Amino acid sequence: MNKATINLLVSVFFLTLCRCDGTSSTPKTETKKEFTTIKVTSSEIRTYIEATGSVQPEIDGSSKIFAHLAGTVSKLFVNFGDRVKKGDLLAAITSPEVTDTYSAYLSTLSQLKQAERIYLLNKELFQVGAITKNDLLNSESNYKQLSAVVEGLKGKLAIYGFSLDDEFLPQKQNRSDTVLIKSSLNGYVADIQTHVGDRVDTATPLMTLADPNKIMIVANLYDTDITKVLKGSRVTFYVDSYPDQAFQGVITYISDVSDMESKTVKTFIRVLDRKVLFKQNMFLHLKIEGEKKKLPLIPQTAMIYKEGKFYVYCPATNGKNNLKEIKPVKEVPGKIMAVEGIAEGEEIILTAIELEKP
Repeated sequence: MNKATINLLVSVFFLTLCRCDGTSSTPKTETKKEFTTIKVTSSEIRTYIEATGSVQPEIDGSSKIFAHLAGTVSKLFVNFGDRVKKGDLLAAITSPEVTDTYSAYLSTLSQLKQAERIYLLNKELFQVGAITKNDLLNSESNYKQLSAVVEGLKGKLAIYGFSLDDEFLPQKQNRSDTVLIKSSLNGYVADIQTHVGDRVDTATPLMTLADPNKIMIVANLYDTDITKVLKGSRVTFYVDSYPDQAFQGVITYISDVSDMESKTVKTFIRVLDRKVLFKQNMFLHLKIEGEKKKLPLIPQTAMIYKEGKFYVYCPATNGKNNLKEIKPVKEVPGKIMAVEGIAEGEEIILTAIELEKP
């Protein structure tokens, strides 16, 4: 073998080694990731406004019970939560003012009976000419005046809640200084603010009664959302006590006054079903039906949450993908989200999370 042949074989051997150990001078091409993109569509969507509220009585759905005069609570006939009917006994109040009024009533009633006898006798005497007409008129006037005083005292006792009926004497324990407080409606005892032995006046409520069938929901809406709801709008609401049940209502009135501190407006909602399940002051979560508007629709897989905001990726011509901020408005069946911040026809990447992988 000549020298030239040997040199050729050595050269071939070294070239083969270079190719085998990956030291070839040929540059490596990176494979570019391909992502599926879609175009944004839109549809007319009914929006909802979320708010909180509480159960409150209607105007005639509750009653604060007051003492008719200052005195001392001598007895309570009901307990918290008891069902009551209109006219049922609630409490007994003792007061010296009742005694004074009752004594005046009995004294005047006795005078009235005497004046009636004199008047009737004078009528007979006048007919036979035994007395003058002036005597008859004086006796008649005295009788009518005493009648008016008796009726006035009787009415005053009625205002105090003091009954002259014999059926209530056992509850009074035969005391003329006791008045009985009665229920003004059918319902239940929602609150009791007094105890036996307490001194009470006419300005302090003894208890509160409520009618479970006469309730409404009062929601506080931010004034920026008021233009989005209307009287008659449907409301869906939820109670912590019944987390798996949705209840229905309808807006009946929106206040014209905004609270300066909270920037909210009171909105009144009539409950449409199962009112008996609710109690006063229950806390509620509400979804109020808003306006219809055309909104872009995107798959939820195209959304990504970063630093407290939602974004989508839009492909760019320079090969880089751009983040675009969006605002979710409402979830639509099929894992679709109605959003704001993007236009119909724009192109977005279907799986945003894949772009976050290294």
